[in-house]
Parts: sequence; C-alpha cells; structure tokens
Amino acid sequence: MSTTAVRTGTPPTARERLGDFGWGTVPYLMVIPGLAFVLGVLGYAVAGGFWLSLHETDMFLMKTYVGLQNYIAVFNDPRFQASLVRTIVFVIASIALGIAMSMMFALTLYHVGFGKRFFRGMSLVPYFVSGIAAAVMFRFVFTTSGGFVNYVLQQLGLHTPSWLGDPYLAFMVSVLANCWFMVPFATLILLGGLQTVDKEIYDAATIDGAGPVQTFFKITLPMIKPMMGVSLIWVSYISFSTFDIILALTAGGPQRATEVVSMYMYQLAFLQLDFGQGAVLMVVLLLFNTVLSLFYIYFFVLADKRTEKGN
Repeated sequence: MSTTAVRTGTPPTARERLGDFGWGTVPYLMVIPGLAFVLGVLGYAVAGGFWLSLHETDMFLMKTYVGLQNYIAVFNDPRFQASLVRTIVFVIASIALGIAMSMMFALTLYHVGFGKRFFRGMSLVPYFVSGIAAAVMFRFVFTTSGGFVNYVLQQLGLHTPSWLGDPYLAFMVSVLANCWFMVPFATLILLGGLQTVDKEIYDAATIDGAGPVQTFFKITLPMIKPMMGVSLIWVSYISFSTFDIILALTAGGPQRATEVVSMYMYQLAFLQLDFGQGAVLMVVLLLFNTVLSLFYIYFFVLADKRTEKGN
C-alpha cells in the first residue's frame, strides 16, 4: 500500500499503485545490465568450451567434429581418474580446514576490542597476494634446505622432512597454501554475518545459562547460515579451480601427488596442445562447481525460506 494511502486512510488510487510498482522494479532494472553482461560473457565462454570439447583441434586450431569421443577418451584415462580422486580429496580437505580457519578468525575479529579496524584490514592481506606469490612464499617456508619450518624443527632437535619431496607432505602443504590464500575472503563474509546477529540474543542466552559452545551451535551458526553458504561456495570454487598455487609450488609433483584436474587440464591443453580433451576437463570442473553451488544454495538459503513459509 502507498504511503499516501496509509497517511490518509483511503484506498490507493490506480496512479499510486502504479507508482509503487515502478519504484519496486527500479532495483531489478538497475541490476539487469550488469547481470546481462556477466551472463553474456560467462555464457559465451561456457558454450564455446563445450563446443570445443566436441571437436578434435590440431596445432593450427583446425577443428574436426568427433562428438563424445573426447569424453570417452578422458573418462577412460587412468591419469584423469587419479587426478579426479586427488581433486575430490583436495577439495574436501580444503573445505574442512578453510571453513574452520575462517570461522575461527571471524570469531576472533568479532570479539577483538582494541585495534579492531587495523586487525580486520590486516586479515585481508593474504587475499591481495597473488596465488603465484603465495606459492613461492610457501616454497621458501617449506623448502628442505634453509626453510623456516625445518629451521625451527632443527633447533628443537626434531626430524626435518622433505616437505615438497614427499608425496603426502607435498599434498598437505598444497592444501595449507590453498587455505591461506582463500580464507581471508571467507572470513570477511562470515564476519559480516556475525555482525548482523542482534547482541540482545546473546545476552538472553547468557541469562538462560547457555555456555559458549551451546551459544555457538544453537544461535550463531543458525543465524549466519546464509553467509556460511556463500563462504562454502567461495571455498569450493577456489579449491576446484586452484591452479596457480600448485603450478608454482609443486608443478603437480612429486610423482603426480598434487596433480589435480585443473593441473592436468593445463598440461593437456597447453603442453600437449589437445584443446578438445582440455575442454572436457573444463566442463567437468564446471559441473562439479555448479552442482555444489546449487546444493549450498538449496541447503543454506532455500530450505530456511520454505520452513518459514510452512510455519
């Protein structure tokens, strides 16, 4: 109902209803140009990549239509199967560690008192560092000879392993480097969610005798559920698509222990010049990201809205 009708107590006229409808559509009209541009660029890239995956392309970029032969060849390739399993493990580990770190940092920044703005600004520094620079930094930290971690272990009289030479340790370092790069933005999202929670709810829970753990699981997590979904979308996307960090940190080694799908896609497309099969891997990564994003949106956003309507 229009504000004029509310003030006068009379039913709104057709002109007033039309005016209210016009003002209500303004935000959507403002969003449409940017949305159309993003969907246009993204749609062109996705459609072009899918079309490329149906062709065999030589070094002169001459295309020959082969249908689903590229998909059959890739899915039957043991190297792809191993890289896909490695990618799934990498993503699960990155999500678990990344969300845990993001939540911990967000809670710390939320409760910090003195220098709050300074520490919140400093927490975003890793996000401004490129993936290549982050990987080079981790190489210096975890290098076998002269690395900071091995120096500390040596001073403590402990064993100094070859972090980037051992397959399992190299995989762990890659997960840690990936989390270090993506956690700041997820922290910012979760911190924004924490700031939207009414402090009176926490005061009421304290009066009722709720402890910190109960407050966190019963109040904090349900209240920031949409922000948690956005953070998971971000973390999952970065983990599935990570390439620059692994390229500069391990180049897929040792013994292909860190060769994830994105790394294999790079080697197929740009080293072996097999753009068709490289495009197949692009489609695979896109499908994984899309399915996970839709799941997060369904579970963290739409499910709550349906519950509210049901109540």
